[in-house]
Amino acid sequence: MWNKIKKVYKTIDERLRGLTREQWGRVGYYAALALLLAILGAASYAYRNQAGSQAAPEPAAQTALSARAEVLMPTPEPTVEPVVWRWPLEGEVIGAYSPEEPVFSQTLGQWQTHPALDIAGSPGEAVYACRDGVVADAWNDRLWGNVIVIDHGEGWQSVYRGLNTLNLVAIGDDVHGGDVISAVALSVPCEAELPAHIHFELTQDGREVDFAKLMETP
Repeated sequence: MWNKIKKVYKTIDERLRGLTREQWGRVGYYAALALLLAILGAASYAYRNQAGSQAAPEPAAQTALSARAEVLMPTPEPTVEPVVWRWPLEGEVIGAYSPEEPVFSQTLGQWQTHPALDIAGSPGEAVYACRDGVVADAWNDRLWGNVIVIDHGEGWQSVYRGLNTLNLVAIGDDVHGGDVISAVALSVPCEAELPAHIHFELTQDGREVDFAKLMETP
């Protein structure tokens, strides 16, 4: 800025030095006033240019600031849907879960463990998938009647025995918790002394799980 002011001042000074005494007498006052105005104008012009150059950052600087703001913005956490379990049959538990302590089977006349739940229901009453999954297997068994197995992922599997049909789902079908997969049969052959019910098992990584306690967990 001061270089521009000095240049203007030098130009005016050279012109004033070329004047005669008489000419100085006529123009001295106006020359001094013009010099003052020229200096003020140059200073004002230089100040505006300097302020304008500092007013807005270069495009590259703006890009850098934007990138920094994006880095500082927190990344939202992904939404994870909660796992939802439901009872496969809305009935009374008439055979408790007992994987270690033997219970007496009236039908077979022997003591044996019972790593499952016997849930009472009326013949023909709907049986539901207890959670989303894929039908992994389905067959008719001489002792258990119609059986369906659902794979729920993460090592979880549910097994439904004593069903009246295998026609509602097929192996490989995707099912959602609450979908009807079959219905209660008249009886379970190897538990025929009990009222109509389903024999329901739940495992994780091949280990039996007490579904009743799982449902009690908040």
